[in-house]
Amino acid sequence: MSKSHGFEPRVLVLTRGELESAAAGNPFPEASENPKSLHLFFLAGRPKQPDLKSIDALKAKTERFALKGRTFYLHTPAGFGTSKLAARAERLLGVEATARNWRTVTALLEMVKAAPGRL
Repeated sequence: MSKSHGFEPRVLVLTRGELESAAAGNPFPEASENPKSLHLFFLAGRPKQPDLKSIDALKAKTERFALKGRTFYLHTPAGFGTSKLAARAERLLGVEATARNWRTVTALLEMVKAAPGRL
């Protein structure tokens, strides 16, 4: 894939427990009123040397963030698409990530809970 398209696709798989823990650890529960304002960045590993000073300097006045283990929470009430921090979070954390908004996270939780058997 890298020869023909110039990149290698990556897949990040979370267990049910990891997804449930990330949701339960949400430090911004009030964001559920506007679920698109909260994004969870699921990280490929624990950041070894996250640049929290630059993250804090880059965030807008209305934005808040928290790093808990392999999850980076970013609350962007003014919009994720216009957030400078959202665009650079992965690089500043120093680890590959995939971000999902709170609406998607809760929908995934509902699917996992409804799935037969153990995931």
